[in-house]
Amino acid sequence: MVNSYPTDRGFTAIGTGGDDFVQSMVIAVESVLQEPIPKGQISHKLSSRGKYVSVKIGPIRVVSSEQVQAVYRAMRRDKRMNAFCHACWESL
Repeated sequence: MVNSYPTDRGFTAIGTGGDDFVQSMVIAVESVLQEPIPKGQISHKLSSRGKYVSVKIGPIRVVSSEQVQAVYRAMRRDKRMNAFCHACWESL
């Protein structure tokens, strides 16, 4: 299936570092979008042992596949980021 743009989509990252990691992911996405993300579009959940945190951002408006890839690259710059979770979007 080919995506059409603009579209609304979410991003979920899993990493370590608690609230600091959450803020880092928000800053990464905002740096690409060049606008603040409303607080209601940011959520996070700690793993059962508290080692990892999943950060859900969105839905947000993206205008191209290049912009989506730029968001992923910006999020990956944080070395605490372990994975993206495409299937997590609906489960958080």
